[in-house]
Amino acid sequence: MRNSRISVLLLKWLLIVCQSEYHICQTSAQIVLQSTRFMSALPGDEVTLDCSMAAGVRMSSYIMYWYKQDHYGEPIQFIIKENDRPTQKYEAILNTNDNRFSLKVSKVTAQDSVTYYCAAGHSEARTAYFGNGTKLTVLDRDIAEPKVKILQPSGIETRCKKTITLVCVAENFYPDHVSITWTLGDKEIKENVATDPYATEDKKNFFRQTSRLKVSKKEFKPQNKYICTVSMYNGTQPIFEIAKEINGIEGISLDVN
Repeated sequence: MRNSRISVLLLKWLLIVCQSEYHICQTSAQIVLQSTRFMSALPGDEVTLDCSMAAGVRMSSYIMYWYKQDHYGEPIQFIIKENDRPTQKYEAILNTNDNRFSLKVSKVTAQDSVTYYCAAGHSEARTAYFGNGTKLTVLDRDIAEPKVKILQPSGIETRCKKTITLVCVAENFYPDHVSITWTLGDKEIKENVATDPYATEDKKNFFRQTSRLKVSKKEFKPQNKYICTVSMYNGTQPIFEIAKEINGIEGISLDVN
């Protein structure tokens, strides 16, 4: 549900941005793959971002591009495409044998803390396929792990409604490189989950993000343990995983007026 919502929003602004270059501009997780969702670096570092193609898809059949987006909801900006001459900041590296297209960013600064999108295009068909993006943060202070809590359902819900809303709150973290998942026991829950599309920054420059899970009152039983896990990433592996849990409540009313 969350991924489909993000894809729709991403598609809307990609269509606007790409009209000048393509008649049709689409996103497709099955075509362009960016396995690294978050990356951190220190000022002055050299950073390399990678993308690949789905199994059975040849990169040599496309023209490959890199774009960037400064902030969520803003237009994307073209950076460089395959075979372009390197600049002082960017270099595009194409390896069709390994089905890999890379972007090298030199001497990163705070201005390079953006989300980078890899795209594959057909100039004849005027169609582009975008990856899901890699968010880079050039760190300006120490990493702070999330503080996580699950809010108890309200009394109105437990008395008067057919569903219970569980709210998982992750706050006071930096950078904003987290994902939030819900599980029931050891099984991930994907339906009836609504997670903020991006973290919000407070006055102290720390981040906060919430995720809401709707549970049928009949399923909110003491033997059912609902777990919210907040993972913070640098690269493909989490550097922190914080889990909080809540059990159903005994004896809540199942009568709804």
